[in-house]
Amino acid sequence: MMPYLYFNPVGMGFILIAAILSLVAQMFVKSNYSKYSKVKTMGSMTGADVARRILELNNITDVEVVQSKGGVLSDHYDPTKKIVALSPDVYKNNSIASVSVAAHEVGHAIQHAEAYAFIGIRNKLLPLAITGNSISMIAIMIGIFAQDTTIFYVGIGALLLMAAFQLVTLPVEFNASARALKILDQQAILTQNELPGARKMLSAAALTYVAALVATLMSVLRYIAVFNSRKD
Repeated sequence: MMPYLYFNPVGMGFILIAAILSLVAQMFVKSNYSKYSKVKTMGSMTGADVARRILELNNITDVEVVQSKGGVLSDHYDPTKKIVALSPDVYKNNSIASVSVAAHEVGHAIQHAEAYAFIGIRNKLLPLAITGNSISMIAIMIGIFAQDTTIFYVGIGALLLMAAFQLVTLPVEFNASARALKILDQQAILTQNELPGARKMLSAAALTYVAALVATLMSVLRYIAVFNSRKD
């Protein structure tokens, strides 16, 4: 039974699409980060400097910028601790990549400060997505092997909760990048010649979130294909 689950031709087609898109997205973001992390800006501001400057410009005084212990592209904003955690390279360097990533993460801090609508929706979906992720595979596997339609679609529904969370995450990420680019431009933190590099860098990063959503949807289609084929 298990080999059939993984080698169903239609199901494997969906998995192949998801795998290719995820691989392309990862390669794209790593390639752009590698390229623009080597291009120094005309200004002397590091990622940490830029993050603190943008927080100050937006009168956000309760968020701290810290250097994390994570590796490349581990940068994030933690609303529970009120910190913008930047990886060592982003924190210390004044490359286009460092400045862009730092500005993007502060964009999330601004969203929280302004109660950006999609942040609230995402926060409400988060516990449902976590629960859905934990039970989806169990229900789907039981449904497939027992040929129980109800249990199977409970699992599919749980997996779709994760997809819903990923879908709402997209405008959050795109908006943070848009805020970052606008501030980098208006405050002349980056020159007009440097902004296209920042835009490419942030667009590449956003593609990974799109790929994650597509991968989840492809998984849904894969399991439905497997379930239907076993009924025939």
